[in-house]
Amino acid sequence: MRRHWKLVFAFASLAAVSAATRAAGAAPMDPVPERFYLNPPGTNCQVGITSAGYQPCLPNNVSWSNLMSELGYAIAPTAMHPARTTGLGGFALSFEASFAHINADATDSTGTQYWHTGTQGAVNPNTNAFSSINKNPDSILQIYTLKARKGLPFGLELTGALGYVANTSLWVGGADIHWSILEGFRTGVLGYLPDIAVGGGVRTVGGASSFFLTTVGIDGQISKPFTLADSAVLTPYVGVQRLIIYADSTVVNLTPTVDPLQQCGYQGTDVPGNPNAPNNGAGGSGGPVCKNGPNSGQGFNNLTTFSKDTIDRWRWIAGLTYRYELLYLAGQWAMDLEDPSVENANLGVSGAKQWTLSLEAGASF
Repeated sequence: MRRHWKLVFAFASLAAVSAATRAAGAAPMDPVPERFYLNPPGTNCQVGITSAGYQPCLPNNVSWSNLMSELGYAIAPTAMHPARTTGLGGFALSFEASFAHINADATDSTGTQYWHTGTQGAVNPNTNAFSSINKNPDSILQIYTLKARKGLPFGLELTGALGYVANTSLWVGGADIHWSILEGFRTGVLGYLPDIAVGGGVRTVGGASSFFLTTVGIDGQISKPFTLADSAVLTPYVGVQRLIIYADSTVVNLTPTVDPLQQCGYQGTDVPGNPNAPNNGAGGSGGPVCKNGPNSGQGFNNLTTFSKDTIDRWRWIAGLTYRYELLYLAGQWAMDLEDPSVENANLGVSGAKQWTLSLEAGASF
């Protein structure tokens, strides 16, 4: 039994150290949605005032929605468990590694490669600054999570999860609950039926200053345990999961290289007492006072937000768990049931189907 504990501890430690080492450096996959802008017709909003005047940039909500849809899918609750719970008083502690495919080179309807444009990219060794575009975004997002599951009465089980996304500064936290409807029947007609469970979970992203992202998963599963040599238990399971992704941005600056203060010749705020304010200093609008002309303050209008999105997706899941004494191992495959555009065409979501491979190791007692 001690050997199993040592195996679990060694595996979790090695995986955690390896993942932490990757995250300790630069973060080329950090999302930077402020790069998602559209030029008004006939203008370049990334330059200052010209003889033709100036029009502020427009937020590219289509690219924003595609990026949030795929990132939200990647961090979604995995529902990685058979229908049967750990049992009343049961407890499991495990380490989960998920590898989620993203459409790294996809182009949306605005002509933008949203993962290339919307992620930080590598550091330029000459300037020690991040590039303006990510030339080689990862095609797989790696999410490493510590999980604790606790069995409760009436076939209920609670799970707490905390992890992070490798190659980024993002961390992920959340909780799950699932109810095993037929749990406890071992003999008679009901003992031959597979276990059935319904549940739900939530994951939210931390460490991002420009957006909020939360994914809710509602799932249903069936599973059937098989005893091997009276000591080990092998449990295959299948299920379906409804994902609801909520994405909301903070205020972002679509022209980070343009200084609106210098562009307008800023002379303070239009309030009473400012001698530079219109109407002989009477003030009143509360806006910036610009000496470079009536249109020179347009650069301040590049502070904006993206659309507040609710993105719906369906995926199927299939997995297998193995338990021997305290040792617990599991593997799972999840994939979209339909193209993401089917329910989200109004947002411009157009990426291909995604999949996630998840592996888990730990102790169950």
